[in-house]
Amino acid sequence: MVTFISGGARSGKSSFAEKYALQFIHGLNEKSLLYLATAERTDLEMEQRIARHIRERESIWHTIEAPLHITNVLQNVNGQEVILLDCLTIWLNNMMYKEKADLPLMMSEVSNWFRLSEKNQLELIIVSNDVNEGIPNDNLFVHQYIYNLEKVHNLITSKADSVYQVVAGIPIKWKG
Repeated sequence: MVTFISGGARSGKSSFAEKYALQFIHGLNEKSLLYLATAERTDLEMEQRIARHIRERESIWHTIEAPLHITNVLQNVNGQEVILLDCLTIWLNNMMYKEKADLPLMMSEVSNWFRLSEKNQLELIIVSNDVNEGIPNDNLFVHQYIYNLEKVHNLITSKADSVYQVVAGIPIKWKG
């Protein structure tokens, strides 16, 4: 099963996603929580932020830093995993600007996530940012990023079992 959770910056989407994931393991010791973190350790602030997040989650989450290769991670987990991918927007940025990936490649990767989730009976929760609700930006790179993100969002929401949007800490269920 795949669940998609989106929201603006600091909307509470990650907190909601973590609580949502816990419902799948409540009382089921055989399931484990896997946190796929897409952020990279780019400077001291990010280093400290990542360390804080790992410390806060380490008692119940196993964290894997996966800034690019989500498919590789999903190929090596089994149906006993509840996987929280946080976040799609950073992954897309990494793919576009570090890997120079084009939209068809990114769409193919995301489609592979769905295939692997079904094949391995995974609970996959994907967190992403809503970035297209402000004033349009006329920077070509920003425009291309938002275009690609929306195409990936459309693919995910069309295939996901459940879709939520978090606004001011309140989850709104759109699908499922």
